[in-house]
Amino acid sequence: MYHTLKPIMAAALCVSLFSAAAPAHAETHDRDVIVVYKNQNGKESAIDSGADVEQTYQHLPAVAVSADSQTVKDLKQDPDILYVEDNVSFQAAGGSDIRPLSAVQSSSYALPQWDIEPTQVKQAWKEGLTGKKVKVAVIDSGIYPHDDLSIAGGYSAVSYTSSYKDDNGHGTHVAGIIAAKHDGYGIDGIAPDVRLYAVKALDRKGAGDLKSLLKAIDWSIANKMDIINMSLGTNADSKILHDAVDKAYKKGIVIVAAAGNDGNKKPVNYPGAYSSVTAVSASTEKNGLAAFSTTGKQIEFAAPGTNITSTYLNQMYATADGTSQAAPHVTGMFALLRQKYPEETNTQLRQQMQQNVKDLGAPGRDSRFGYGLVQYHIKQKSFAERAVIKAEKTKKQTDINQAKTAVSKLSKSKGKTALESRINKVQTARNVTDARDKVRTAEKQKKKTAVNAAQSAIRKLPAGSEKKGLQKRLNAVNSSLLKTAEASVKQAEKKTSEASTAKAQKAVSEIQPGKEKNALEKRLDRIKDKLNRQQARDKVKTAEKTKTKKAKSAAQTAVSRLKPSAEKTGLQKRVRAIRVK
Repeated sequence: MYHTLKPIMAAALCVSLFSAAAPAHAETHDRDVIVVYKNQNGKESAIDSGADVEQTYQHLPAVAVSADSQTVKDLKQDPDILYVEDNVSFQAAGGSDIRPLSAVQSSSYALPQWDIEPTQVKQAWKEGLTGKKVKVAVIDSGIYPHDDLSIAGGYSAVSYTSSYKDDNGHGTHVAGIIAAKHDGYGIDGIAPDVRLYAVKALDRKGAGDLKSLLKAIDWSIANKMDIINMSLGTNADSKILHDAVDKAYKKGIVIVAAAGNDGNKKPVNYPGAYSSVTAVSASTEKNGLAAFSTTGKQIEFAAPGTNITSTYLNQMYATADGTSQAAPHVTGMFALLRQKYPEETNTQLRQQMQQNVKDLGAPGRDSRFGYGLVQYHIKQKSFAERAVIKAEKTKKQTDINQAKTAVSKLSKSKGKTALESRINKVQTARNVTDARDKVRTAEKQKKKTAVNAAQSAIRKLPAGSEKKGLQKRLNAVNSSLLKTAEASVKQAEKKTSEASTAKAQKAVSEIQPGKEKNALEKRLDRIKDKLNRQQARDKVKTAEKTKTKKAKSAAQTAVSRLKPSAEKTGLQKRVRAIRVK
């Protein structure tokens, strides 16, 4: 539950990842750093450097070590090391903002939840969407065993315990928003049937470090999570953290993070600010922006984040505020969409979510609410159908190709067949337009390349009057090119010169292969032979007159080009007889 950062303390349960100022160390004190390597040699250099290895990673090219200043300096200068980063610390400060309910309140059969109505999530439940089989990792302080939660498993990325049990409370509160059971008791989570994993990266005080967060992300990749929720953040950019979330995203994982609680007009915290992460701002009961919520162009969606009741330690419930509470609402909604559209990528699911919003603030995407408040729409069109609709509207080949790809990923059904029929109609219309355009270009340019392109486009058309008409027009272009070539060859025969021959050659090259072209090429060969013989005579005569080495060489070159004949033999004898001065 992110809260506004203050000079010494911030509201608790809001994991406010912020960089610790570098303490003054003596030269002999070790530093905790993350070493990012380029290759296996770099990894071995880090491990064999003498530093204490604290963490290695399966999917990240990094090693967390504790090393003295000289070792760190040596690693930075190693050509096989990409870069070295300090192991940034972060913490969840204080506990004054968490509001545990009394034992009597916590034992109520159903606790009030204002946040369910604006998200319209009940419509999804009616459709049978509960996040079933979707794997969700809550990277936080762990999850405390609770009757309202079903925990599928987890992992501890912190050094002091191998247990992923929550000893702080924040992670349990976040988990309940996502996955509390629908059992008529306590609260209802957005996606109660997800496979919930507790990935502990924070300690009992809500404090953690970069190496543990990286380990948590690495574990999530290795265990093929579908969605990661990170209700935490920092004002300090970290290249390795950026690389880690990008790696997870490339593996197909949807990543959701709290935007931060530094207040309006303050920059979105990391990792939420990275493009591979969905950053979430907090909305109020009146669909306004929570005063504490960070804003910025990276905000993708908004969700309820004030007076949110959820699960807590020791079988209790608690109420809290923050973008930490807003983020799991979005994570839960993503789980519902993952169940509904199992074949779609994480990028496509983000696009789906854009259609499941209520636009707040300025029209379209804005820096306060992003695309809008997450809100399930019962008649949501599938990504494939929207792609087909777009292709039908624009008729652009790129849009048609995207629609084809989207439709191809659907399971076999009548709906898929109908979409395939629609996109085929669009493609046919696109092919007709392309053929018309290319025939028109061929008529204008009268070039072989344009004619070939037009012919290729015509072949894609179904048999019919349109195809016959376009073929007739293209045949007329070919006839025109043939007439031009015949006239050029005739002119070259009449007045043989290099210019007329080159012109004829160019004209012949533009016509289509066939008997006519073969005949013209034979006539052109005779013209070239005649021209070559005349040039050879002239060059030999010049060489006999000037008797220079250069002239003799030119004559020999010209004679060598001739086809075998009595004239060539005679000219060759004359060249050999020339005595150079």
